[in-house]
Amino acid sequence: MNIFKALICLDYYNLRLQHRTRETSSGGVHKIGISWICNALSLIGGYVIYFKVHNQSDVVYDTLSELHSYVLAGRAMTIVLLSIIYLLAFTIYGNKNTIQSTLKTFVSLELWEQERIARNAKRYFTFSWIIFLMVTCITVYLYKIQ
Repeated sequence: MNIFKALICLDYYNLRLQHRTRETSSGGVHKIGISWICNALSLIGGYVIYFKVHNQSDVVYDTLSELHSYVLAGRAMTIVLLSIIYLLAFTIYGNKNTIQSTLKTFVSLELWEQERIARNAKRYFTFSWIIFLMVTCITVYLYKIQ
């Protein structure tokens, strides 16, 4: 079971602990989309940090100045690209058959395996957020100390 299917199982696992398994829907798929967006933005932030740390910030400024002249187009393109990433998660993992087969496989596992899968999925989701926040903080800090 890959880490993305494990996020679907994590949603079910948490609802099962709360005795609300009837409410299982696409919450895990939302987590997949959110973690993919955090990972994509972290990569872009890493790109910006790399050039800033290596005293090549003119590359970043040139890119930003090109986007600044097309501010509205740049914002719209960013929203569209992030939406595509989010919708890609729903296209791959969001249909009922995929969710049901994943949960059927998850329920058939031993309890300790279910806990391990849920723990790994929670770890991946949490680290995606933490890395995104760290990259954001570092980027803001590097550009504030000019």
